Amino acid sequence: MTTSTVPGTDHPEERGIVDLLVADRGEALISWVERVEGRELVVTAGQDRSQRRVRLEPGQRVELVWRGPTELRSLPAELVASEGGCWRLRPTGPAARGQRRAAVRAPLSLAVRATVGSTTLSGTTVDVSEGGFRAVFPGSPTGAESRRPGGDWQVGDVVDVVVELDTGQFGAKVEVIRRHQRTDDHHEVSARFVGLPERVEDRIRATVFAGLRDLRRRGLV
Repeated sequence: MTTSTVPGTDHPEERGIVDLLVADRGEALISWVERVEGRELVVTAGQDRSQRRVRLEPGQRVELVWRGPTELRSLPAELVASEGGCWRLRPTGPAARGQRRAAVRAPLSLAVRATVGSTTLSGTTVDVSEGGFRAVFPGSPTGAESRRPGGDWQVGDVVDVVVELDTGQFGAKVEVIRRHQRTDDHHEVSARFVGLPERVEDRIRATVFAGLRDLRRRGLV
C-alpha cells in the first residue's frame, strides 16, 4: 500500500484469502487478493457459501478480515470499481484487530463421529467452518440401538462429536440447527459448535483456508 505499511498486518498479502463483510448481508463472502496497487487492493469478486459470485455497486462499504501473523486483522474499505470478475477496493481507515463476526465455510470432507449415550455414528462433513458443519450420517449404526424411534436427529439436540482435521482430531459439543431432506435412509444435518475454545477455532479456520486454497489451485472455486 505504502512503503511504511506491513503486508499481513496493515493489509492482507497478495494471493491471500480474505473474508468480506458487507453491512446488509448476513454472511461473510470469500475472496482472494489478486494484487496491491498503490493505495488500493484488487480482489476477486466475493463469493457466498454456495460459491456464487455476489454483485455489489461502487460505493458499497466492506470490511476485509484476514489471518495476520499473530491475530485476526480487519480493514475497512470502499468498492470503487468492478473490473472483469475483480473488485477494486480503497481503504477508508487503518487496519485493526479483527473480530470473529462471521465464519468462512469450505466444502471439505472430514471424518466426524457423533456419540449419544452408547450409540456412535460415523459420518462425513459436507462443509465445515469454525462455527459448525453440515454432515451426513448413516441411518442406524450396526449393532447399536436407535436413541429414539426412527433414529431421527431433531433440531435442538446437543450431542458430542469428534472431528478429524489434518492436524489431529478434536472433541466438541454441537447443537443440531437444521435437518436436510434426503431420499435415502441417511441423516444430513447442520450443527453449530457450542463453547469451542479459540485455539480450536484457529485450527479449524486454518484447515478451511488451506482447503479453499487447494480448491482454487485446482480451479474448483
